[in-house]
Amino acid sequence: MSDDNGPLVTEAMVCPARGEKLVLKDITLPAMTPTQVEVDLLYCGLCHTDIHMRDNDWGISNYPLVLGHEGVATVRKAGAGVTHLKIGDKVGITWARDSCTRCDNCLAGRENICDEGYQGTYLSSAAGPWGKEPYNEHGGCFSKVMRIEERFAIKLPDNLPPEIACPLICGGGTVFEAIVDYVQSGTKVAIASVGGLGTAAIRFAKLFGGQVTALSRREDKKQKCLDLGAREFYACLGNSEAMAELSGKFVVIID
Repeated sequence: MSDDNGPLVTEAMVCPARGEKLVLKDITLPAMTPTQVEVDLLYCGLCHTDIHMRDNDWGISNYPLVLGHEGVATVRKAGAGVTHLKIGDKVGITWARDSCTRCDNCLAGRENICDEGYQGTYLSSAAGPWGKEPYNEHGGCFSKVMRIEERFAIKLPDNLPPEIACPLICGGGTVFEAIVDYVQSGTKVAIASVGGLGTAAIRFAKLFGGQVTALSRREDKKQKCLDLGAREFYACLGNSEAMAELSGKFVVIID
């Protein structure tokens, strides 16, 4: 580790062009700002978004591209303006790396709906307002070292295992926002489809006091859902008659 805050060469898995295999290459991180931390990546989940981005399925990818946005890392250097993190802290790295920090949404902790558009962790010009800076070549978590704004390096509990933290950082956050906004004690909430996100949604909704019902296509998921905290279970998805019988039963449906 260098004491210099200038550009830093590290290694990363790089996607050279649309749909191509990732290759291990040297990349150069931009100079570190006073409000950034430098982190060693320890673990990273694989989200299907990374596959979509590799293949440019949404038309917002720039290449070469360093993917990864479910990262768990330790802080190894902190800029002079960093106030909440210190060397050795365990942090999570998500889909966003910066925002304007001035608009009402940012000031309320809702940087994901920043008025000016947040800066995606590895987005660039093809992503419009979410790719103001060219982070495609060096931005993602499939890298040995990252530099990122302190505000977007989320301090993690020391006792949170990385295999749980990584999927919570992206998929868990996706359903968490809906639950924070719409579920409170006593809310009758249905969770439709019980995969990775649905599993997290049942747990979160239960923690917020919701009266949780799980909806699935198959009866064989019933016990899993009840064990997670659902009060009721219906294998009704894809069956219009079975779903019609549940009409008006829920205040919130998270699908």
